[in-house]
Amino acid sequence: MATVVSPPPVSSPPTPARSARSSRRGSFFRLHALDAAYAREMLMPMTLGLIVLVLVMAGNFVYWAINSIVNQGITVAPIVKLFFLALPGFAVLGIPVGVILGVCLVLNRAVRDNEILALRVGGASMPRVVMPFLFMALLAASVDYYVVEKVAPVTNERATKLMATVMSQNTAPLVETDRYFRAGPYYFYVGAVSKGILQNVMIYQRQETKYSTFVPTTFPTVLIAQTAHENKERKGQWILENVITHIYNADGSLNSSVRSGKVSINIDQELTSYFGEEKTAASMTAQEITDKIKALESSAADNNALNTLRVDYYRHFSLPAACFVMALCAAPLSLRYARHGSFAGLVAAFLLAFLWQGFDGWFRALGIAGYMPSIVAAWATDALFLFVGTALLVRER
Repeated sequence: MATVVSPPPVSSPPTPARSARSSRRGSFFRLHALDAAYAREMLMPMTLGLIVLVLVMAGNFVYWAINSIVNQGITVAPIVKLFFLALPGFAVLGIPVGVILGVCLVLNRAVRDNEILALRVGGASMPRVVMPFLFMALLAASVDYYVVEKVAPVTNERATKLMATVMSQNTAPLVETDRYFRAGPYYFYVGAVSKGILQNVMIYQRQETKYSTFVPTTFPTVLIAQTAHENKERKGQWILENVITHIYNADGSLNSSVRSGKVSINIDQELTSYFGEEKTAASMTAQEITDKIKALESSAADNNALNTLRVDYYRHFSLPAACFVMALCAAPLSLRYARHGSFAGLVAAFLLAFLWQGFDGWFRALGIAGYMPSIVAAWATDALFLFVGTALLVRER
């Protein structure tokens, strides 16, 4: 009996719609020459934005450096070294701004040259168009995190130590005009500084003084001096001239005022060495901040100091993430307003940077004050701009 061989089943050809969807899914993450071109084009404006913000943030440092060289007699070499040690700390905020500028300028040019229109006509979706820009933002975020966690803590600590060394070696104390500071049992207010001479000085002494034996008081003894300078022959001793000493009763009323031509006070530690004793969050890694928080919690420290460290701990991670978030906001804004002129990208970049820093400052202050959890305060700005950027990108589709 003959065997009948049935023909193989014929599969139905894929529908055009299904084939197009599969093709788009497969090509979404496939890199093209244009992606690399956009990535290379972003490098220059990103670098420019970083340099501009670093110079802006270094403005106060430059002013202090000029004042120190002219009025305090410090040589230029340590000032220059301090500046370069401070650069990584400035770059932490400069890198996100560079990302914003890079995204805005490159997309602005691409829209005006009709490159984006050609890509859309060719079937590229809006998320696919902005993918190389978001990829560069992720790379920048990785670099920023490395600077925050590995580079800035080391350079900031070295800068602090160098500053303390410069101050201890300098005969003229580096005290700024119109400032309060603490040294030992004394709280200083200095009205002006001129070539190592402190002028219009007010000193509060909260610990026991020679007057406390016969005047029961809970208020500090206040010394007001016309001038003050450090004794060159004896470190830690300060000589006050034309002094009026105010002594208060326990109820706050003035007991007596004693006028003296010259008064000397002794500080256990040199005034200049008080600078930079405490290691700030900018000079610590995330693990060091965690250890510091645990130590302060066990010692029942001030809540304000604890909240500051907690917020700054989470900002170790939220600041680098701002690179991606800001790129996500900058891309749809540039696409929408590029036709309004060649400066639309610059305006959008600086506006975004201004808004981000403003919101970040507000949320950080609220977190330190205890009005919101530390993790929320650190990530709130990123979350807000992530939502706005996603909404704008979806709207552009």
